[in-house]
Amino acid sequence: MRVAQSLKHVLHHYLFSLRGRLLLGVVVIWTLLSMTLLAFGWQSGTLLVEESNRVHLRYEAELIRNDITHEIEQRLEVLERLAGLYPDASPGMLARGNHDPLLALFEGLILVDAENIVVDDWPTLEGRRGQDIGYRSYARFMRNVQRPHVSEPFVGAVSGKPMVMMLVPRHTEQGRYTGFVGGLVEIARSELFEGFQRLRLGDEGHVVIATASGRLLYHPDQRQDLPTLEDVARDPWLDLARDGWQGEASGNLLGSSAGLTAYRQIWPADWILGLYLPLDQVYTPLANVMERITWRGWWVLGLLLPMMAAVIWLTLRPLTRLAQQLKELSQGHRRSLQIATRLSELRNVIDVFNEVEHGRLKAMEDLQQRKAFLKGILAASPQGMFVTDTQGNLTFVNQALRQLLGITPPVHLPTWAQRIHEEDRKPVVAAWQASLLRHQDVARQFLYYGEHGELYWLDVHATAIRVDGEIIGQVGVVRDITQRQHEDALRRWEAEHDPLTGLLNRRGFERRLEEAFAAWKKAGTQSALLMFDLDHFKAINDAGGHALGDSMLREVAAAMSAETRSSDHAARQGGDEFAILLPGCEFSQAMRIAESLRARIAAKGLEHNGRTWKVTASIGVSNFQWSDQSVDDVVRRADAASYAVKSRGRNGVVNA
Repeated sequence: MRVAQSLKHVLHHYLFSLRGRLLLGVVVIWTLLSMTLLAFGWQSGTLLVEESNRVHLRYEAELIRNDITHEIEQRLEVLERLAGLYPDASPGMLARGNHDPLLALFEGLILVDAENIVVDDWPTLEGRRGQDIGYRSYARFMRNVQRPHVSEPFVGAVSGKPMVMMLVPRHTEQGRYTGFVGGLVEIARSELFEGFQRLRLGDEGHVVIATASGRLLYHPDQRQDLPTLEDVARDPWLDLARDGWQGEASGNLLGSSAGLTAYRQIWPADWILGLYLPLDQVYTPLANVMERITWRGWWVLGLLLPMMAAVIWLTLRPLTRLAQQLKELSQGHRRSLQIATRLSELRNVIDVFNEVEHGRLKAMEDLQQRKAFLKGILAASPQGMFVTDTQGNLTFVNQALRQLLGITPPVHLPTWAQRIHEEDRKPVVAAWQASLLRHQDVARQFLYYGEHGELYWLDVHATAIRVDGEIIGQVGVVRDITQRQHEDALRRWEAEHDPLTGLLNRRGFERRLEEAFAAWKKAGTQSALLMFDLDHFKAINDAGGHALGDSMLREVAAAMSAETRSSDHAARQGGDEFAILLPGCEFSQAMRIAESLRARIAAKGLEHNGRTWKVTASIGVSNFQWSDQSVDDVVRRADAASYAVKSRGRNGVVNA
C-alpha cells in the first residue's frame, strides 16, 4: 500500500507539475514529429517500391510471354513440316521417320485421319492406334476449322496424364483434308513449363499459366490435376484478362491476400500468363528499414530527455522559490514577494502581484470595518434582520430574528429553505436564486415553520450589498404578518359568506358562477345550476319569530351540505332564496341531486311550542348552453323553472 501511494505521489508530482508537463510536451512533439516523418517516408517509400515492382513484373511478364510464345511457335512449325511429309497416314510411318530429336519438344506424336481415328503414334503406346477420338473437342475443331491449334488441357485416355495437344492439319496436294498430326505435351513433364521457379519474384511470388477458358496449366503448388483459375486466384482483373486484356494491376491472391499482378496474352495458344507478387513481400524491406529508423529515433530521444530535463529544471527554479514565498504569504509570514530573477516576465508577475496584494490587504481592512459597522446597525434594529453571502447562505441574523424563528447562523440555503411551507418553497427559492444571480432586490410573502413547528406568515424584503461596485451578499428585513394575514382572510371570508348559514352569499356565489361560465365558454366544462326558495317559510317566521326562522334556514343549509360535494358551491342569496352550482356535473345527475335535496328538506322538521314545523322547496334546474350570452341567461332559466314548480303546487323539481 505504501509503495502504491509513493508511486502515486511521484506520478502526481511529475505529471501535474510544470516541469513534468514541459518534458511531456517535448516527448509528445518529438513523437508526433517522428510519426509524421515516418508516415511521410512510408507513404513515399510504398509508392516507390510499388512502382519499381510493377516495372519488374512488367519486364518478367514480357520475358516469359515471349519465351513461351517462341516455344509454341517452334513446335507448331515442326508439326507443319511433319504434316507436309505425311499427307496420307498409315501405321508405322512415324517410327520409320527417325524423329528422336522431337522428343525434346513433345512427349509423343500421333497421326489422325479425316474420320478422327488414330492411325499411327510414336513412341507407340498399346491401345492408342485405332482409337476413335472424335469425341475430343480438339478433333472436332480440326475437322471443322482445319488450322493450327493448341487444345484445352485433357487427361489422356491411354496415359491417364494431364496434357495438351498441338495440332496441324494435313492436306493432299489437291488440298483435300486427310486428318492432322498432333504433338502431345505432358503438362507435368514438358520443358515448356520448366524454369519458372528460378524467376526473381521473391519467396512468395509465382507464375500461373492458364487457358482463356479458365483451365489451369501451370501453378507452382498444383500440377497433378486440372483445377480452374478460381481455385488459385480471386482477382477482379482476371475476368478482363480472359477476355483479352493485358497489363498490371492490384488484386487478391489465393487466401484473399493483396498483391501486384501482371497479365499477358499468349496468342498462338490462346493462353493467359499471370504473375503474382504479394504486397507483404513487396513492403517487407521497406518495413525493416522503417523499423530501424524508428529505433534510432527513440535512442536519440532517450539521449535528449536528460538534457532537456536539466534545462527545464534550471529555467524553472525561480518558479519554485515563487511557490514557496506564496505559501509563506498565505500563512502571514511575509507581506510581499522578493525573488531575484533575470526573467523579465517573472519579474513583471512579481511586481504586479505585490501591487495587487497591497491593495487586497487595504480592501480587507476596509471591508472588516464596514462589516462591523453594518452588524452593529442590524443588531440594534427591533425588526428581524439578516445578511447572506452571494450563495444565499445566512451569515448573520440579529437578536429579533433569532428569537422569532430560532435561527442561528451560519445556515446554508437548502437548510433554511426546508422550513418554508411546501406550497411556497419552490417559487420562493427560485425567486431568491434569481435575485442572487441578477443582483436584484427580492420581496416575498410566504408561510414559514418556526423552531417548534409553529407556522408564521413572513414578509421578507432583501437587497444586494455593494462594496466598491462588487456584490458581496444581501441584507434583508423580516416582518411577522401572521395576525394581519388571519385578519385579511377573515375579512375575505365574511365578504363572500352568509353569517347565519355559513353558505356563500350572493356576491360570492355570483363570482363563482362567472368563473364556471368562463370555463364553459373556454373549454366546454359543463356545470349545472339549482335555484329554489322555501315553501311556507313566511308562516314559520310569523308564528315562531325570527329565531325559529333562523333555525329552519340553518337546517336547510345543513341539508344542502349533505347533498353536495366539496367542489360544489352552495349559497343563500337572501331571505329564503338558495342556489347550488355543480361544476362538471351532467344534467341527469343534477336532476337526481335536486330530487334528493327536495326530499331531504321535506323530511326536516322543527319542534316549537308542541308543534312540528316543516318547509318544502320548489327547485328549478338548468345548465349552460352555447346560446347563453352571460350567466344571467342560465339564472333566468333556473329561476323560471322554480316558479313553474310553485305554479304546479310547490315541493317539486323542474328542469329548464
